[in-house]
Amino acid sequence: MEKKLLSLFFFLFFFQFSFSQENRIEINGVIINQSSRGLVNSHIVNLTTKEGTVSDDEGKFTLKAKKGDWIQITNLQFLEKKIRITNGNFKARFLRIYLMPKTNLLEEVEIKRDLKGVLNLDLLKPEKDTIKEQMKSIVDYIMGLGYDKIINMGISGDERHLAKPKNSQLNTDPVAKFAGLPPASIEIPDKYLEEKRADRKFINFKEKFPLELKRIFGEPFFFERLKIPKENYYQFIEYCIPFGIEQLYKNKKHLDILKILLKASESYLQLLEKSK
Repeated sequence: MEKKLLSLFFFLFFFQFSFSQENRIEINGVIINQSSRGLVNSHIVNLTTKEGTVSDDEGKFTLKAKKGDWIQITNLQFLEKKIRITNGNFKARFLRIYLMPKTNLLEEVEIKRDLKGVLNLDLLKPEKDTIKEQMKSIVDYIMGLGYDKIINMGISGDERHLAKPKNSQLNTDPVAKFAGLPPASIEIPDKYLEEKRADRKFINFKEKFPLELKRIFGEPFFFERLKIPKENYYQFIEYCIPFGIEQLYKNKKHLDILKILLKASESYLQLLEKSK
């Protein structure tokens, strides 16, 4: 009886393992950075099957997956990324993944000491933390100053009532409020956020560009007219990028793109034939 149960257990385990691998195919991919350079030693893991691999010197890898599987990509110098295999990825058998570099941010520093806003006063370090000792130190310091220094001494936060009243024009004239200030002091842009938005915009364009070309010219043009193998479509588009098709697309010069695709397809197919 125990042997039968053990045999049944192994049978169910083997059946479940075989079922989990059903319809999974080898998908080629490449991990690249913003400059379209391959990232070596990137770890790629199929979170569904727990199988993984590592990218080579050119950022290329091969992994078994099917539609709906989640893929995790990690690299020490780049942000972790998770993607899901779509129907297009599964049919093309190709993944092109962009990773964004990590940015080291400075930690916030909390200043706990109560500063007065006047450098010379802030540098005073009373021996005892009492109001009496602090006032004595301040009075002794002021008594040691000359008349000119006392007159030209800056006004701190608790002495603002001694300052001259502000011009009412500053409250009514929005231009006068910033008069005399350099442009950078009026509004300081967040450089980190600007770079992050630019990175996202760049990655979104890179991911959508091959799909946009397929939408404009149609699949029959690439797979029947140019005879590009479906599994090599994304690789062919990468091959054509140095010819300037991305900038031509941004300038809406579709006819010029068409000419480049026609000419580049001949040399690309020759390279494919030589690599066999």
